[in-house]
Amino acid sequence: MTVLTRMESFLAPNELIRAERLRDRSLRQRFVAGRGFLRETLAHYLAVEPDHIQLTANEYGKPYLADITGLNSRRPYFNLSHSGEFILLAISDSCELGVDVETVHDAMPFLDMMKLVFSKQEQENLLDLPQHLQREAFYRCWTRKEAYLKGCGLGFTLPATSITVSLLPDEPLAIVPGLGTNTACSVHWNLMDLAVPNGYCAALAIEGEPPLLRYVS
Repeated sequence: MTVLTRMESFLAPNELIRAERLRDRSLRQRFVAGRGFLRETLAHYLAVEPDHIQLTANEYGKPYLADITGLNSRRPYFNLSHSGEFILLAISDSCELGVDVETVHDAMPFLDMMKLVFSKQEQENLLDLPQHLQREAFYRCWTRKEAYLKGCGLGFTLPATSITVSLLPDEPLAIVPGLGTNTACSVHWNLMDLAVPNGYCAALAIEGEPPLLRYVS
């Protein structure tokens, strides 16, 4: 049995239908790998079989664990992101979180993308940097924003341009207070850049105090 076949065996019927609807083979494989990895990891974390894992979602689409018989109140928070060949899963026992990973594309016109997803303050801060630092700062900012937005679980009701995060190299990682509508989500959030392989950029947003991270590959 191949790894992908094993991952596929963990999927729920609705996930299998969703996978079949993806005509692009690579997208379908990434979806199966991501969902299978999520289910296998949560099953290991909770000491249950993968087919006992039941997922639900809030009204904006953020996934959560459904009630599982025998686990009492232990339902960890989690968030999944994947880009290229990299899958990133974050799990916490105690607090909401969001995670994002992006492939760093040297040829991507990031200044054009910036206008679509950055707040006015973020755009000004990015353009104030020397040109050779701008691309890295763009990806740092983008992943921090995406992680925070995913953590809030409010979907597209909270536009990316309405959130401002720090991006300058000498600034502490933070959601900038008083800029945008970040008060729509809890203000007690912290941001962390994550250590990932070269060619990727990733960030974690977590509600509450910065945690002690444990990396497992």
